[in-house]
Amino acid sequence: MRTTIELNDTIYKKIIKTNGKRNISNTINDVLYRYFFKSNKKDMFGVDSWLKKKGTGDIRDEYDRDI
Repeated sequence: MRTTIELNDTIYKKIIKTNGKRNISNTINDVLYRYFFKSNKKDMFGVDSWLKKKGTGDIRDEYDRDI
């Protein structure tokens, strides 16, 4: 899709300096993709009270069983 955007002069000069004039669109697309589609690396612990992380000290090994 083609569109026109206005860039700040300092941002434009920095993009031209680091990536060149031919890569303006690719650079902006990469930055926007990382901003909008960044992965959410938070885990589910802490969301609910019953999902709190517990210590592993009370977990028995398979050799500790009385079988």
